[in-house]
Amino acid sequence: MAKGMKAVIVGSGSAVPDPDRGNPSQAVVIDDEILLFDCGERTTINLIKSGINPNDVGHLFLTHLHWDHMAEFGYLVMSTWNCGRRQTLQVYGPDGTEAMVANSIYGTHKADFDFVRGYIRRLPSHITNKPSNDPNVKALDIEVGFELETDTFKVTAGEVVHHQCVGMPSVAYRVESEYGVVAISGDTSPCQGMIDLAKGADVLIHDTAFLDEIIEERQMWSHSGPSGAARVAKEAGVKKLVLTHLGPYTSHPKAIEMGEMYYGPARGPEIWDEIVAKAEAVYDGPVVLAHDALVIDV
Repeated sequence: MAKGMKAVIVGSGSAVPDPDRGNPSQAVVIDDEILLFDCGERTTINLIKSGINPNDVGHLFLTHLHWDHMAEFGYLVMSTWNCGRRQTLQVYGPDGTEAMVANSIYGTHKADFDFVRGYIRRLPSHITNKPSNDPNVKALDIEVGFELETDTFKVTAGEVVHHQCVGMPSVAYRVESEYGVVAISGDTSPCQGMIDLAKGADVLIHDTAFLDEIIEERQMWSHSGPSGAARVAKEAGVKKLVLTHLGPYTSHPKAIEMGEMYYGPARGPEIWDEIVAKAEAVYDGPVVLAHDALVIDV
């Protein structure tokens, strides 16, 4: 990618398996630095579709540990290790992240870990471009208020309202560089913490998991609809709103059937225009409907 700062929608879908959309994942690219936020199903292949080599991801920030936000972590680690990744993958996320990383590599993928280790040992000595001796992954549990600052970027973890009341710690992230600011909500209902974190951002990537009427009918307190996401964008004064974490409203019939208890029956393609219109009725800046491998200039 060219120099500058870009926001990439790696996966734009929901927790329901959807042939049209991968699970939630975003990347922020600052010159040659690649920051990945969440790692749902299809992350690795969608990074490639976005023009990003997964081997080049140096930092992974998890908003929370629900399966749709970390389902592909093990595959990302094992596939990049096997394909010669050299740099350390530093993983940050709420309480439980360190345990998840250790359990994935040395538990779920122990057979793969042992295989790659054995494979490396048996490679002829003249082969120099072989994988490193270990997967080079480090993890750190973080809390709201965490900051990571380098010469290139600053990442801040902010407060959101998701499923903390049932034991799921969650955070959102703000990424700042000399080029601009990107805010990423993860999963949240509209809240002051997200407004504060997104203040003045060039791009806000916000959870729009359900239609407004579903939010109201189910009295949901853990996700946003298009109007709620737009309200955050308006009050934060952001320059562009990107709606993501979208349901399988027009997807394969079996995906719609599987998610019907959350999203209702199949809908026509006009639903996407309706979602954008709901947001535009509240927020007067540009509204972008996310899709997988969407690249946005900051």
